[in-house]
Amino acid sequence: MPKVHALLVGIDMYRLPHLNLRGCVNDVRLAEQLLRERIVPTDLVIEKLCDEQATRAGIVEAFRSHLGGLGVDDIALFWYSGHGSTGPLPEGIWYAESAGMCQTVVCHDSRADVADLYDKELAVLAHEVVSTGATLVTIMDACHSRSAMREGLPPDLHPRLAPGLEAPPQLRDLLPELVAGAADSSVPVPGAQLPRHVAFSACDEWGLANERHFPDGWHGVFTEALGHTLARLGHGATYRQVLSYARCRVEGRLMRQIPHLEATGGLADREIFGGVLRPRMARVTMRYLRGQWEVDAGAIHGVVTGSRFAVHRSSPFREVDVAEVDTQRSIVEPVGWAPHEEQQYDMVLTDVPLPPVAVSVQADPDIVHRLTGAVRAAGPGGGPSPHIRIVPTSDESVFQLRMRVCQGDSGRTIQVTGLDGRPLAPPVPVDDRGIQQTVHDLEHIARWLQVRNLESASPALEEAIQLECVLALPGQQRPPRDSVPAPVKDLNFTYTWTGTGWVPPSVFVRLRNTTDRKLFCVLLDLTDRHRMHADLFPGEYVAGRWTAEAGNGAAVTLSLPPDQPVEPGASVTDWLVLLIAEEPFSSAPFTLPRLRQAPRPSARGGRGVTGVLGQLGLLAVERDAETAPHVALDWAVKTVEVITRVPGRPGDLDQDPRTQ
Repeated sequence: MPKVHALLVGIDMYRLPHLNLRGCVNDVRLAEQLLRERIVPTDLVIEKLCDEQATRAGIVEAFRSHLGGLGVDDIALFWYSGHGSTGPLPEGIWYAESAGMCQTVVCHDSRADVADLYDKELAVLAHEVVSTGATLVTIMDACHSRSAMREGLPPDLHPRLAPGLEAPPQLRDLLPELVAGAADSSVPVPGAQLPRHVAFSACDEWGLANERHFPDGWHGVFTEALGHTLARLGHGATYRQVLSYARCRVEGRLMRQIPHLEATGGLADREIFGGVLRPRMARVTMRYLRGQWEVDAGAIHGVVTGSRFAVHRSSPFREVDVAEVDTQRSIVEPVGWAPHEEQQYDMVLTDVPLPPVAVSVQADPDIVHRLTGAVRAAGPGGGPSPHIRIVPTSDESVFQLRMRVCQGDSGRTIQVTGLDGRPLAPPVPVDDRGIQQTVHDLEHIARWLQVRNLESASPALEEAIQLECVLALPGQQRPPRDSVPAPVKDLNFTYTWTGTGWVPPSVFVRLRNTTDRKLFCVLLDLTDRHRMHADLFPGEYVAGRWTAEAGNGAAVTLSLPPDQPVEPGASVTDWLVLLIAEEPFSSAPFTLPRLRQAPRPSARGGRGVTGVLGQLGLLAVERDAETAPHVALDWAVKTVEVITRVPGRPGDLDQDPRTQ
């Protein structure tokens, strides 16, 4: 265990009596109790400054003497309960704060001919602590807001807010290190979030931090929530988990006070006051707030009404339905179970209705009627198709995925096209057989589009595996380890003219695991002929910190389809879709032949992808033991577009491409 040096500051009694508070010294007592219960005496050193001890000079001196000079991996804790305020910086260093105002700590003697302690000064002190290799944890139970937000508070609440300063302090009254550093253009302006600094705050810079009476006396609402949370979660809790539980408790009482956590890198997922890294497995949290259950994922994350989440790795399986979607969060309803209202749950997205592809029909009314009827009977058991929906042309823009059916050849044929009129399938006669073929074409292309446009459920897991493409040199069998991959957002490869013919490019496709845990991956290739297959990487684990090569390590040739002439200006597009999950799953549901090509025989029969990732490739069905429990797993998807060209498109080159 690292050693913890704690500086606990609580100020109820101010030199200016009208600033007095009631719960800050109690906060210090509670903080000390929490620390002594969690940390063995030999690893804990506490210094307290209360009321008249907590002068500006006293806080600065104790910060440096008690928290400065610690060893690598030691923890310095600064806990402050008292007034917060705002104030302008002196003209000489105005540029150290883009907003022109800083947050301040109101010390015992502040405003009695003594300046507040500015957040820029605290940043100087923080830098001195972390520069030795120690980790600094700050817990600020104070307001960081403007006085105009004090209206309308309940009578039992008292904000820890001193009126904002209107006049800036004199430079001589601030820490000389701040003045010198802000005036030196060669060093960063103090105030940025530092590495090895975990910062808890009772509210944002515009919010109120309140205190109220509890059974054991007056406390800051945030401090009381931290105490309750630490007692409930025990010793293995991370900083992120502690903030999540405490925030829920605070927001359950006060809608306008929202605690925050700031930490760089993986600090937020380290054990609080310990240092053991506990990576967060699930990235969505469900909590009970103001009479309903919610998850912290919403429309901005791709969640839609009707989606389902489940408790991560729960057994028995525990799911919730998404009933209402807001921008950043969603209201959910448990399905057949009763969550504990004081517990929070790590959740993963288990199902989201794949968006149906909108199909508008520009044809005679009789054809529209017949095609609509065929779509309504094209699904399982003679029900409607799960993949396509006939819509009026006026409603096309509402849908993300869209196609058209157009009548042509003087009304004798119909054809599936894109909205730009580009043919997606060959035309067919306007008869019953042609109607059925059109529905098959629409469903095939819709399934392809649904997978190509699938959005990731876990952005963190998505970034865990890096998909890399390295151009293979002529005759090269294996890429050197130090080869530079092509940028994943600009994968353009070209044929090479040898003097006698065109040679297609070859690339090595690699999957690089950037985490310490193994992850199961499937790499799909979606071609512009609406084929989908997993031949490149059918599915296997990629070990932590390991790089796996697709195609069994052989170079992958990128070429035009056999029926497309290799001539200047020709091109073809492939989409590489990488599926990532915590446990193995089948890639069988994602196999599609080229449009109108007979599918290859499958031992398990054809299964369309009707839910998100086909419920992870029908994971529960594909296991050997049919009785294996359904387990909620985290998953992600990332899609990369790969374009292969034959150079020489008119306007691209000024001379015969065969001379390049």
